[in-house]
Amino acid sequence: MNQGMLGKVIAVLIAAAVILSLAFGFLAESVTQIMCGARPTPEHLFAGLSLAITGDTSAYAPPAGCTMPVLGIRIVDIAAVVVIAALTVWVLIAVRRYRESDRAFIADLRTRPGFATSGEIRDHLSAKSVLRRAAQLRPDLSKPTPTDVGWRVGESRGQDVYVSIEDSVALEGPPRSGKGYRVLISAIVDWSGPLITTSTTNDNLTATMRMRQARGDVHVFDPQGLSGVRHPLRISPIVGCEDPLVAMQRGNAIITGTALGSSSTNGEWAQASGVVLGRLLHAAAVGGMSIDELYDWGTSPAQTRDAVEILKADGAPGWGDSLDATIAGDEKLVSSIWFGVSGAVAPLAVPQIRDALSPRPGDPVFDPSRFLDDANTLYLIGSSSGASAMGGWLGAVLDDIVEVARNRALASPGSRLAHPLGLILDEIANMFRWGSLPRIMADGGGRGICTFIVLQALSQAETSWSRAEADTIWAAATAKVLLGGASHVDHLRDIESLLGTRDTRREQRSWSTRDVGHSTSEHHERRPLMSVDEIRRLPPTAGLLAYRNRRSVLLDLAGWDARRDARAIQTGKRETEQEQRVTFEDARRAPATPPPAAEPVEVVNEE
Repeated sequence: MNQGMLGKVIAVLIAAAVILSLAFGFLAESVTQIMCGARPTPEHLFAGLSLAITGDTSAYAPPAGCTMPVLGIRIVDIAAVVVIAALTVWVLIAVRRYRESDRAFIADLRTRPGFATSGEIRDHLSAKSVLRRAAQLRPDLSKPTPTDVGWRVGESRGQDVYVSIEDSVALEGPPRSGKGYRVLISAIVDWSGPLITTSTTNDNLTATMRMRQARGDVHVFDPQGLSGVRHPLRISPIVGCEDPLVAMQRGNAIITGTALGSSSTNGEWAQASGVVLGRLLHAAAVGGMSIDELYDWGTSPAQTRDAVEILKADGAPGWGDSLDATIAGDEKLVSSIWFGVSGAVAPLAVPQIRDALSPRPGDPVFDPSRFLDDANTLYLIGSSSGASAMGGWLGAVLDDIVEVARNRALASPGSRLAHPLGLILDEIANMFRWGSLPRIMADGGGRGICTFIVLQALSQAETSWSRAEADTIWAAATAKVLLGGASHVDHLRDIESLLGTRDTRREQRSWSTRDVGHSTSEHHERRPLMSVDEIRRLPPTAGLLAYRNRRSVLLDLAGWDARRDARAIQTGKRETEQEQRVTFEDARRAPATPPPAAEPVEVVNEE
């Protein structure tokens, strides 16, 4: 050991001895005063320490007429040592736990240079900043609020963080990361215009339906009966298909939302199937047919003779001959085309789904134009798996409304909707492939069609869309909200690069065995703002915002139960849950609907 180190050790020992002596001296004098009524007089600084170790009272001058209580003093000294040791151990454990806790992790992140400062948030991401464009984005409102012109995505440095409704938002977080509880439910409740929201479960609907009813009409399109809503919306896919353009768009949308449409290797067959399904929809519309005939036509090309005759008589010019030529073509070619058509109409074999696509006399008619006039809400609930998968039909409904919105925007002042349409697309990659999403993400904000897509991982988008389309969706999201818990290392590395870097200073000390003392060197280096592991470790109460060309923002995410109107949301949630329980119980008790009886087929034997 060199002299410098030895000197430090001696200094520490002397300091510890002085502190212990003062503490033991105080205890010895206090106990003696209690027992004798007067304090003893120490002869030197270390008298208390000597008494505690040896039990010898010679270093003290006791009070007159009293003997110092040595046993009591040493018992108190031992108790004090035990208490101090226990307290020291507790403090060390508490400090260690804190250093390993989420609180310490987030506190360390907040001190790092590289995240957006309070001034940057105030200038570019605050309520005041989004209200600056309110006159252009919401000219119909005289006193707009921040949620009228912006999405609230969290809080940072004591300020609410908003992004403009012109921005397409992508929220990425793995399952159970708190996307709905901390972000989506608030976004649904706050949206002040017409809103379409998708989900494979009824969680968001349960928490928000009553609050949305206070704003406007609420519609629930749930052909599979997943929501528990007693009177879900019925929408006929045939209505409007008298227009050949609508029929073609709807046929392609339905096929695109199926497994065939999401396949990157069967694009040609999906396109051909979409053309045929569009022909069948047009035939059903102009011929006054029902969903039953559409199902029969779609199951087999041999049953489409009626559709061909209707198209030749009343359909668009040439459509009947085109369908006839397709049916009469090569058997293998027809089989491949009809594989997509039959897969698209397969859910119609379920009576419950067929009923949801067959409005009854007196049912309210869903009109996309009227829907866009006010703060109305449409919940699209469905699943993309199983024989009753409804992805294609749900996608067709969404596509119809958005197409009406685009046409209305182009005819409006500034080519922008007066009442912006909100699209909060939760679990959409698990529901259907919406072919228009990349385009809407790229240019919808400028038309007043505001998109908020929710993904469990970017790779999830690549399974529904192509890799190029998934990259387009991600790049078009000018506001990216990222939650912790992801495990795709390559994507996390991309996020690490996206967040940027920070300048760090590191001191390095070296000791010499020949020379007395040490030398210190200082190193400056650029390191990632957050490493891959740190991004993965983000707790549920924190998130990251990568916004346009601004520095990244460290978000604090609170649940919807921290809102001012949390009591109203909770009350509405309880009421909806009660209604859902009754609906599910009634459905469980109801007898199963028997399948429709097959019509007798007359067999003619020709000699």
